[in-house]
Amino acid sequence: MKKPPTPAEIAAWARSLNFSAFSLIMVLLVGMGVLVLSPGISTLIDQRRQIAELEASVKASNKAVKEIEAERDRWKDPAFVRAQARDRLFFVMPGETQLSVIQDIEIPASVKKTSSTEITTVKQDWLKNIAGSLLSAGTTSATPEEPKP
Repeated sequence: MKKPPTPAEIAAWARSLNFSAFSLIMVLLVGMGVLVLSPGISTLIDQRRQIAELEASVKASNKAVKEIEAERDRWKDPAFVRAQARDRLFFVMPGETQLSVIQDIEIPASVKKTSSTEITTVKQDWLKNIAGSLLSAGTTSATPEEPKP
């Protein structure tokens, strides 16, 4: 295992390096070059990022334009317009009859009533019942809140 260098060894190594004025000037020039170019490089990186974002935005806009043009082309087709008028506005062609089916009541499958084939008659006279109801409503002195005797 190698032991760490002592301060005397480090000092001996530093004295062995031969720095000339040229080496010192070159190190200073490289350092100044980094300082001068770093703001420009950061600006370049920001601009490249903005360009990439704008290109993505342009692609998205072009895609949206193509979708809108496809939609516009569909609306130029008379069959599509006719189908949309039928679906959205419930239009019908002359001579057709439109039926709107609303399935708001579901009949359970277990309930199956069969209708009778026989003709039935009602044992009450509906005309006499209506006339009696009208007569009693017109001749009564009871108010709507009071029950009839």
